[in-house]
Amino acid sequence: MSVAPEILPILIGLWFGYVVYIFCENDDNFVRKRLVKTGNKKKIRSLYLVFAEALKPFTLKNISNQVSKNKIQSMLQSLGVASGDDDVLEFENRRLFSLLIAVIVCAVVLFLFFNTVSASCALLVCYMTYKYPEYRILGIIKKKQKEFIKFFPDAVDLLSVCVEAGLGIDGAIERVAQEFSGLSQAVSTEFNRLSKDVMSGLPREEALKNMAKRVNSQDLQSFCAMLVQSEKMGTSVAQSLRVYCDTLRTRKKQRVEELVQSASAKMTIPMILFLLPALFIVILYPAVIKIMENMAG
Repeated sequence: MSVAPEILPILIGLWFGYVVYIFCENDDNFVRKRLVKTGNKKKIRSLYLVFAEALKPFTLKNISNQVSKNKIQSMLQSLGVASGDDDVLEFENRRLFSLLIAVIVCAVVLFLFFNTVSASCALLVCYMTYKYPEYRILGIIKKKQKEFIKFFPDAVDLLSVCVEAGLGIDGAIERVAQEFSGLSQAVSTEFNRLSKDVMSGLPREEALKNMAKRVNSQDLQSFCAMLVQSEKMGTSVAQSLRVYCDTLRTRKKQRVEELVQSASAKMTIPMILFLLPALFIVILYPAVIKIMENMAG
């Protein structure tokens, strides 16, 4: 039997929606609110928890490799969420649970409509079900890093101004987090977390190192190293920030110059593909019409 063309998009859409729901659900979920309001107040063990408990031995075996575990932990840490052993286990549990559902659905589809195309689609669906959460998190992390690199020099400028105006370094960090809440969510979130870590009793050096781990940026790593060194040596933080701001401005200017210089090379291929054919048509069209008229006469 061959699978009907309209069935595959429906199955893939249902699968994709399910995976997105599993990995994007939160406490503000509308369905969950309606169930809490209208449902029974007794605690009922969900289907996911039952399967998660059954899948736990496979999950533990899957993350027994330290490399895989560190990779997941690093992704969760860069995302800015909890990255303990239980969180890694929960993340892998969800992936395996989604994979189990995808395997069951694909097995049913292959049993009903088995051919080469459906088998290839089933393998692709199973692979993407397992890998999609990882790709999604990596995409969010990459977008966050780009935004942070773009606005970080301005944040350090504001931090330097606040320190020179008389604020302490902790108060200046909190002020930067407040001011950037409407401009860059990535910068505001990281500085706000840094401020809360220090206020909760975590040593500033450790809080800065955690911040550098969450955002893989060379500018941020040098910034954290500069603050730690200033605190250890007892030098003026305002003076160190002033010098570091000049360095960041120079780096930002160099990045812009690199982008400007590479723009001409990047525009070459689009110009050849789109502009030159149209230009040739405009130039040669009158000559072609004249030649055709002469040949017809």
